Amino acid sequence: MNRKLVSVLLSLSLSFVLVLVSACSNSTNSSQPAVNGEEPKQATNEKGEVDYAFGSYEETVTLHTVRAEYASAQFPDGDDMTKNIWTRAYKERFNIDVVTDWVTDEYDTKLNLAISSKKLPDVFHVNPTQLQQLIKADMIMDLTEVFNKYASDRVKSYMEADRSSYESGMKDGKLYGIPQMHWGIIDQPDYIWIRNDWKEELGLPDPKTIDDLKNIALKFKEAYGGFGMAVDQTLDYLNLLAVGWGAHPDMWIPGEDGKLVYGTIQPEMKNALADWAEWYKLGIIDPEFAIKDFSAMNAGVVSGKAGIQPYYQWWGYNPGVDVVTNLGKEAVFYPYNIPTVDGKPATHSIFFANGVYTVVNKNCKNPEAVIKLLNFYAYMLDEGAQNEDPETLSAFLDNDIAHVTGAFKIINPETDYTQFEHVSEALKTNDTSKFTTSGMWQKYNNSVEFKKNGTPAATGDYLQQGSPKPAYGLAKSILDNEQYIKTALWGAPPEVLVKYGSTLDDILTEGFTKIIMGAESIDYFDKVVENWRTAGGNEVTEAVNEMYGQ
Repeated sequence: MNRKLVSVLLSLSLSFVLVLVSACSNSTNSSQPAVNGEEPKQATNEKGEVDYAFGSYEETVTLHTVRAEYASAQFPDGDDMTKNIWTRAYKERFNIDVVTDWVTDEYDTKLNLAISSKKLPDVFHVNPTQLQQLIKADMIMDLTEVFNKYASDRVKSYMEADRSSYESGMKDGKLYGIPQMHWGIIDQPDYIWIRNDWKEELGLPDPKTIDDLKNIALKFKEAYGGFGMAVDQTLDYLNLLAVGWGAHPDMWIPGEDGKLVYGTIQPEMKNALADWAEWYKLGIIDPEFAIKDFSAMNAGVVSGKAGIQPYYQWWGYNPGVDVVTNLGKEAVFYPYNIPTVDGKPATHSIFFANGVYTVVNKNCKNPEAVIKLLNFYAYMLDEGAQNEDPETLSAFLDNDIAHVTGAFKIINPETDYTQFEHVSEALKTNDTSKFTTSGMWQKYNNSVEFKKNGTPAATGDYLQQGSPKPAYGLAKSILDNEQYIKTALWGAPPEVLVKYGSTLDDILTEGFTKIIMGAESIDYFDKVVENWRTAGGNEVTEAVNEMYGQ
């Protein structure tokens, strides 16, 4: 899995731009936004005041939307993506009838077809590139006024918590796309995950330097066979270690002259590749990595062939659950800070985290209804534990039902940081009185469950929050000590990056793989960089600097 937003955007068809100009909505609601015209009739309180954020309509309001399939959701009998506890609540609590025109597991493709056939719904979600294209085509609504009037204080606080992501949904100071936001940058630092029972059996110290990590891998290989480290053919996971050499692949960072440069082609990356080529020769790196996808990479870990894996904070969910199921509780991997060449703390890479925006068709009659449903989602996730009974809350949130709301989803960007603070403290004191969300209870209960019974399904929450070396504990220290830099590309990429991006990525991945496997010497790095530049890299660099440079 590739976390980079740019990689997702590169898969978009450039033909999307061509169909925008002629596309228009099939919505039956063709009047101007109600917030700019006649006030929609809503229930009032005892004082006769309208509750703009949560008030119900006197007459039913209908919103048409479309959704991406969410396969992991486990619906009760009779429910599905188009009708479920969320859609029923919209009607019961707000008198809003949400009609889903279609559901698909190829959302971008189907949305492009909907645009070309002039059948856009009232509300839908888009990625950053689509947002900019829709704004340019004048097809979506300026939501500035309606958002300011109808958004709840909580939703507005999300925007202030990550102002730069909020402003990425704007054009010329006007709000066109409401960012879905993210769980927080505490999710972004990366780690080297090491199998704990092997490490303890061999009495190996925690890795502080790159040489320490190399030694652990060699000791594992000698004692247990297999290979030292699991990575895959994309190099995405191996690249997570690059910060140990001071490299920042996939990021746009200031160069020596102040202009933005691409981190993957900088000299520090060459140093990392030289060491990785040595690791491959020593058998540390999986000798078959070049033909292994994500699943095959994880299979090596689950089968006990590898005891080290560069990975994200969610290792405990996949492959962690399968590791514990197949190899037992003691075989769990723990996260460690990525070591560096000189033993000093690594500077981590932070990417633009918001990849989704809620947009409203310019011809939608009741755009304020969209804001109400976003308010409701935020309420259920952040305040539901204090105001709803446990059975109701469970029905809305458990079994991944919280993720089926499509365009009506918005996330608190401080969720995971705050959650970890409360859960980690409660695990020390057994005092859960400060829990305010269902997520806190889930993380706490699963951490306790794993400690007591080693239940595989609880592995993810335990390693993230409750273990002796919790991933979030390491991340919190990194954030608190400001041991990170942010990419300069903070929003939609330039169109030329979408045009050339996949080709440029392939040039680097193929060239670097040849160096690692010994088919080319380390000096081939300079040729790979030259190929990248001439294939469009120079043009992309110029465009990125024009859009995001100082």
